[in-house]
Amino acid sequence: MISSRNQLPGVIKSVSRGVVNAEIVMVTGSGLEITSIITVGSCVMMGLRPGMAVVAVIKASDVMVAVGHGFSVSTRNHIPGRIKSITPGVVNSEIVIDAEGTELVSVITEASVERLKLTESMSVSALVKASNVIVMTG
Repeated sequence: MISSRNQLPGVIKSVSRGVVNAEIVMVTGSGLEITSIITVGSCVMMGLRPGMAVVAVIKASDVMVAVGHGFSVSTRNHIPGRIKSITPGVVNSEIVIDAEGTELVSVITEASVERLKLTESMSVSALVKASNVIVMTG
């Protein structure tokens, strides 16, 4: 068991190996594509291949929340969804996003919640750098 709130089971769609890193594209049961960048050494050690069942693990603090459309950022994973709930805190707030059947949890500052004027049912995008997606096998 691990403490990460975001544990998304899926199946590997593709593996592209470079010299140092490998790109792993996986698909969750709801059809959400998640891209991860890991070392080739880890890819080989784990025997990752298309069709293999895996779990994408993402710390809540690595999930950024964006409002609006048409923005350009280098983040590989742009996941559209709606805010399911907001649990405010003194410093940080927990944002639960429903991404078409896949739930993602984000922890962002309360100041960001206020600045972005986040509310429940609001359309947002969860942004996650591919290098922040850990690939776990059974």
